[in-house]
Amino acid sequence: METTYRKPPQALQSILKADEIIPTVKSILAEQTAVRAHIASSITPSQATFANTVAPCMAVDDKTQGVSGVCGMLRYSGPDEDTRRAVRAAHELWEAASAERLASRKFFELLDAVRRRADAGEEELGHEERKVLEDLWGDYRLAGHGTLDGDEITVFLERRRRVEEVKVEIQENLKKQEAETWFAEKELEGVREEDMKRWEAKDGGRVVLLARASYDAVMKYAHDEDVRRRMFVAYENRYEKNVALYKSLLILRDENARLLGYGSHADLRVEKRTAPSVEWVQEFMERLGEELLPRGRQEVERLRDRKSKHLGEDGVEMMPWDFAYYTRLLEKEADVDHGLIAEYFPLQHTLSSMLGLFTEFLGLEFVPVPEGELEGKLWADDIVVWSVWEGRGERKGEFVGYLYADVLRREGKYRGNCNVNLQCGYVKEDGTRVYPATILMCAFQPPTASSCALLKHHEVLGHALHDLVCRTKYTRFHGTRVAPDFGEAPSTMLENWCWMPQELIRMSRHYTRVDPAYIAKWEEDHQGKDLPPERIPDELVERLANSRGLIRALWFLRQLVFAKFDLEVNHQKSTSALRELDEVKLFHDLNESLTLRHNPAQAFAADLFESSFAKNPRDPEAWARYRRGILEFGGSKKEMDIMTDFLRREPSPDALLMSLGLRSE
Repeated sequence: METTYRKPPQALQSILKADEIIPTVKSILAEQTAVRAHIASSITPSQATFANTVAPCMAVDDKTQGVSGVCGMLRYSGPDEDTRRAVRAAHELWEAASAERLASRKFFELLDAVRRRADAGEEELGHEERKVLEDLWGDYRLAGHGTLDGDEITVFLERRRRVEEVKVEIQENLKKQEAETWFAEKELEGVREEDMKRWEAKDGGRVVLLARASYDAVMKYAHDEDVRRRMFVAYENRYEKNVALYKSLLILRDENARLLGYGSHADLRVEKRTAPSVEWVQEFMERLGEELLPRGRQEVERLRDRKSKHLGEDGVEMMPWDFAYYTRLLEKEADVDHGLIAEYFPLQHTLSSMLGLFTEFLGLEFVPVPEGELEGKLWADDIVVWSVWEGRGERKGEFVGYLYADVLRREGKYRGNCNVNLQCGYVKEDGTRVYPATILMCAFQPPTASSCALLKHHEVLGHALHDLVCRTKYTRFHGTRVAPDFGEAPSTMLENWCWMPQELIRMSRHYTRVDPAYIAKWEEDHQGKDLPPERIPDELVERLANSRGLIRALWFLRQLVFAKFDLEVNHQKSTSALRELDEVKLFHDLNESLTLRHNPAQAFAADLFESSFAKNPRDPEAWARYRRGILEFGGSKKEMDIMTDFLRREPSPDALLMSLGLRSE
């Protein structure tokens, strides 16, 4: 029986067309500027309060945030070049307006007066209002107010404008169609047939895109080490244009940080992080790195032994292009076949199954939005949208927001996997709520007539859920608008459920059951054989779960390389030292040494999981407490306070080390 679609109290957002973007952005920037100009001209420091100085700015920013959300989405996934060009121009307008606002010494003086009044107890502020004030005041202070004179502020803001230009240029390079490389057919021995079919046949070989899926196919399966080496070198150099841009970005940011009196850009940046200082990060991660390193070296030795056995040679060395290949051989010995496992996780079905898990865990109900409601509301035809509702408790039946899934590759679309906020939630001045809309954005290969996109089992929805269930008063700290090292933790924590056998079995469905055409193709390719079972077999899941620790320390150490590199290039002794730094050599040296630190997000995630879910991953009380104590706050409180209040202590790396078998309970 056909059911009636329940209309949410908030309509889907309209998507701006290319010729609407610039006029719309100019209009909202004018509105925001007018509010600030009125405050600056009518309020004196002795009169300034949160209510008459900060609240009006937040109100106009909240009201217009949806337009910036649409433009932000179109930067990642604009449907055509005209749209993407208009969005780039709009971004420049936004940056110019922001720079003009931050140049206002009068407005800084007003904010400074509000802050002093709050410090003196003359105006009582809630935790979110206090965080808004500190964050807004900090933006002006980081533009030089209170430190620099007028000319220096002009220099600072011009550098900052150039930083944004360079960042946009880097991102545009990342979105462009990948380069290609060519291999003779015989060189690709070992590569799976389904991967070979995706590559253009040419001159007795295959044209291989330098995209992640193709890279993984060659690095994991090609028997010829020289082929893997060539693929590795080509892939690592595919964005060569960004090297010089990145260097200029580092120098510009470093110069601005030192102009403000900081020792480095890292010292400046840590003020917007959960960690209180660079030194805190170094000490926190020193413990983690020291305990991971011996296990990582053991895992390298295990891979080296496997390579020696494979080649029949002694004294072999592990090269960067060897790790994926010999890891796969170790997994094969453990009878783990990720290609076979992926067959049980067709993309759209798996997304729906994961939503089912969070229906149970977080008490949410996901209702597909009918096609008739989507006209003029989408930027591509292959996007799926759900309206999200409270499914239990005192809020049952209340609207939560919208979830979009834009998961297939398109020309001009961002190549990575990320969450993009379309509309932040907030409370309007009349007390009613505006609800969030968030996008799961990926770049999976589109399905064909004979095969569908498959989801690797570790890819998850975490950021989107954080966005949906957050309940902040202002858009400024909605959802994942938090310190990055904290924002990654909730999503990372959810990966634990993708290693639980019973959860994997519940989510699985062999791709042949998705479409009759896939059954026909499978039977054609496997004549005389029975169809695979609809659900993933227990033994396959058990082998996968048991393989989690196979080279897990080495994976963490690899992430620590990136974190150490990030710290080194942003924490040089002087700008001249940074200019002389060979960052390419630094990166390779770090890969060899593995004397590492790591972003705390992985440790935060392990701490959250072990403290609340390890004993009972489906505990409804634990999930309710996690939702209230972590997700709903967004960034409206200091992130370290959120973690400490939830854990009832400061976070530590002990839980992560325990999960790796390096620390007992």
